[in-house]
Amino acid sequence: MDEKESYSKYILSSLSNALEVIDELGKEGELSIPEISEKTGIGKSSLFRILATLESKKFVTKTLHARYNLGLKFISLGNAVIRKMGIERAAHPYLMELTAESGETSHMGVLDGAVDLLFVDKVVSSSSIHMDSLVGFRRKAHVVGCGKAILAYQSEAYLDAYMKLADFSALTPNSITSPEELKKDLERIRRDGYSVDNEESEAGLFCVAAPVLDANNQALAAVSISGPVDRMKRSLKKNIQLIKNTAEKISQELL
Repeated sequence: MDEKESYSKYILSSLSNALEVIDELGKEGELSIPEISEKTGIGKSSLFRILATLESKKFVTKTLHARYNLGLKFISLGNAVIRKMGIERAAHPYLMELTAESGETSHMGVLDGAVDLLFVDKVVSSSSIHMDSLVGFRRKAHVVGCGKAILAYQSEAYLDAYMKLADFSALTPNSITSPEELKKDLERIRRDGYSVDNEESEAGLFCVAAPVLDANNQALAAVSISGPVDRMKRSLKKNIQLIKNTAEKISQELL
């Protein structure tokens, strides 16, 4: 008896089916019960019970048209895994290089919970005028460069939920204040491969960020450089290229 056969007697069929449902939703996105049944071979009555259980635990969400998506809980679980994998340790040398080349403070951020961006690492610029945020600092994702870079590479289901939960109150005159405005910005970010915070979170601060992507083109994290708006804009073209190159290097490191 091989190892696979020896483990098979311990497998719970109901749990195995639930994981298969989660796997299909992760690959396909929004699906109905008949569609999931067709893809998995699981009966519709069993699927209804599985999905009801997953929904009660916030692992899936159900639309008004009885279609199912993965829930926001997977974001926080995924980021817990990312942090345990030591993504900060892998990325830190690249942040040091980025700060040395740009002369600006660099950061790495991940989504934390439903709407927050959590800064998990930074390398401070030697300039007398620099951004002085703390590791562990949180902002609503759509008001900072790292957050927008990650949001641009999330599923439609996640973004729909984010738009409903996020507070779009203005922090500065440049803040994004509506889901419609955010959607337009995310389209541009996906097209250009980078995001900016043009005094949207704090007056006088300008940030350029880019996503760290996995093999499925989903954003695991984002990296950024931040500094005084005038100084950052003077070197904008250079800064954009630096941040995109750094994010690409880290993405390759994690593959």
